[in-house]
Amino acid sequence: MTVISGLLALAGLYLSCYVAYWLLVLVTHFFLSKRSPRTAASKTRFAIMIPAYNEELLLPRLLASTRDQDYSSELFDTIVVADNCTDNTAEVARNQGAKVLERFEQEKRGKGYAINWAIGKIDLDAYDAVLIVDADCTMSTDALRSLDGALQERQVVQCYSGVGNPDDSWFTRLLDVSRTINNEIYNPAKQRLGLSSQLLGTGMCFAAKILRKYEWDAFTVGEDCEYYAKLLHYGETIGFDGGAKVHHEESSSLKQATSQRMRWSGGRFAIAWRYGFNLMLSGLKERNVVKFDAGLSLVLPNPSLGMNLTLICFAVALLATRAGHGIGLAAWFLSLALVQFGVFVVGVSYTKNKVSKFMAIFVAPVFLLWKMGIDALSILGLGRKEWVRTERNQ
Repeated sequence: MTVISGLLALAGLYLSCYVAYWLLVLVTHFFLSKRSPRTAASKTRFAIMIPAYNEELLLPRLLASTRDQDYSSELFDTIVVADNCTDNTAEVARNQGAKVLERFEQEKRGKGYAINWAIGKIDLDAYDAVLIVDADCTMSTDALRSLDGALQERQVVQCYSGVGNPDDSWFTRLLDVSRTINNEIYNPAKQRLGLSSQLLGTGMCFAAKILRKYEWDAFTVGEDCEYYAKLLHYGETIGFDGGAKVHHEESSSLKQATSQRMRWSGGRFAIAWRYGFNLMLSGLKERNVVKFDAGLSLVLPNPSLGMNLTLICFAVALLATRAGHGIGLAAWFLSLALVQFGVFVVGVSYTKNKVSKFMAIFVAPVFLLWKMGIDALSILGLGRKEWVRTERNQ
């Protein structure tokens, strides 16, 4: 029992750091005033790069939203990277007025390879920035105008990344709350503290000189997380632009989402192990808070993993309590779980259709069990190690 209590105490310290981090985020969000957004003279020349693999179904919506930008059409090009496509993605893109780059290289499949190849094909000197958007997304009409101002402060900017179909199912409702917390609370708070946001795969904007300097060398299944870690290692800081909104089509069921989440989870754990602690150590040695925080954000769990670990520890502590030990530990983990639940409730308050979003909490145990299985397989190295296309609704 002493060994179990000791392990629970270590887990409690780890999870307490995670919860304390979120409390700092909440305090910053509620009590530190927002910075006024920078405005610019609309002179940034953008390349909107869209990596696409068999995306003829959803691509037209994104291309329509690029054409509707409240920004001079002379200052941006839309470039679709048709990567190993076997459908009509390239033809659809051309018919919609986009420039098309077609790539066929089965040995090097995946988004990271497509981005690297496309960067080598376009003339970076013709642009000031490259915005990477997934084909299943749409952009707000003022996205480029907002990024034009954000790039005056940061050379790398992550856009607001929301769920485009938040009310399709209980699953998308939960994900909408999670994304809203990131977009309305987490990333803006880090921005106010001068810390770095993470890259989220879609809505990633890079000054052209960043891509010329570092190129693109992230090819794992978690290419966005990997490139984020590398940029922070190089000393860059990633800004967040809540005004440039990108909404993606989320899977509406666990079945559709499983392959994608296996890929993301496996990639995140691999990157956390490879870069997280090194970034923290580098941050300590260099007295660089931004770099230390970047490593810490990789090492700390994501919300679903944080709650799962807390509930598991609570259950084990309860069993220890029955044996005459652990009542204090059980109370500790219960308090940590309640704080995490409180963050969820705060997130619900920022969503539309708040009642339905809050009611989704009653099916959250199903989600947490599903996510626990995915994380367990990923930690054991059994998750997907290569790119697999996410199933789409027709």
